[in-house]
Amino acid sequence: MARTSQFQRHLDRVLGIPLVFLTGLLGRRRPLPERPSRIGIIQPAAIGDMILISGLLLHLRRCYPEAEIHVFHGPFNGAAVPLLPVDVVVHPCVFTRPLTTLRQLRNAKLDILIDSMPWARLIALLTAFSGARAKVGFHSAGQHIQRAFDIVVPYLDSRHEVENHRAVAELFGPLVKYSLQLRTTEWQPTMELPYNRLVLMHMMPGGSRAKQKSWPAENWVELARRLVDKGWIVGFTGGQLDREAVATVMNLAMLPKDCCMSLVGLSLAEVRDILAHARLLITVDTGIAHLAAALNAPVLGLHGPTKFERWGSWSAHATGLNSPHPAAGYINYGFEQHPAGDEVMASLRVSVVAAAVEAILKQPVS
Repeated sequence: MARTSQFQRHLDRVLGIPLVFLTGLLGRRRPLPERPSRIGIIQPAAIGDMILISGLLLHLRRCYPEAEIHVFHGPFNGAAVPLLPVDVVVHPCVFTRPLTTLRQLRNAKLDILIDSMPWARLIALLTAFSGARAKVGFHSAGQHIQRAFDIVVPYLDSRHEVENHRAVAELFGPLVKYSLQLRTTEWQPTMELPYNRLVLMHMMPGGSRAKQKSWPAENWVELARRLVDKGWIVGFTGGQLDREAVATVMNLAMLPKDCCMSLVGLSLAEVRDILAHARLLITVDTGIAHLAAALNAPVLGLHGPTKFERWGSWSAHATGLNSPHPAAGYINYGFEQHPAGDEVMASLRVSVVAAAVEAILKQPVS
């Protein structure tokens, strides 16, 4: 339930916890069926969260090559579904309409349903009443959702989010490596760009803590100037709603148009193609970091409320910088607050980021 309001999260907690508790008292625990023909995954959150479960989808396909895999997604991550590495049956859902969503789940007649959310009581309740023969979900500290499921996996904030999903995948069979992947195609950029000198910058995070995850605009201005001074070309990525913020930074930077460009508003597939060929992506903690990981593209993640080791881009070509602020890393689920939350990202200095960028760009292109 990404992009939910504070009121919705409060309601989810106040009403959801007792309802999940009662549900657990009424149900009985069932094992995984041996030969499931229909497996469902609920992933209602953001694009990055959808990419994070790509390894789970791949493993399910390997374990059950004949089974249908159903994905129940929300309005904010539907663009990522066509990029998933396996064929799935797609169910667009509006999770703020739980009865409609519940009908979708029950009509799918699932053998297994996996709730990939670690905290949302509403999603846990939908899973519990889905009619699936076996329900799988997390046991998350303080979230009280585990009673909704037949099979429970510990959700740990001491490991990367990928490792939490790997633990779910291992329920279905041995797994040598959990990797993020996208559908295999020949990615050919549709835009003529100087890819060997192109450094992408993604300023704007999504979700309920977007403000706290943002790096100050003046820092992006200074970093862009430093890169252009060294002969690199800067391209700002983002969604349609990011146009104004990107335009402001570009106007303040006052750089030549052939050295500083806006790539805002492109489709996710177009961003994927550009990202696969660009020299580097510099981004705050948001979905494009996981897109880069799935492409094994060079990425530098800037982290403050979250820690790189917990939420950062998961690939051999990923580097992360954590804010030195004492409050850094206070987010584990995505909705936590801190009195000093607005100060954390500002503590990450431009000089530190510029030094990390320079070190990456000195490395040979693989």
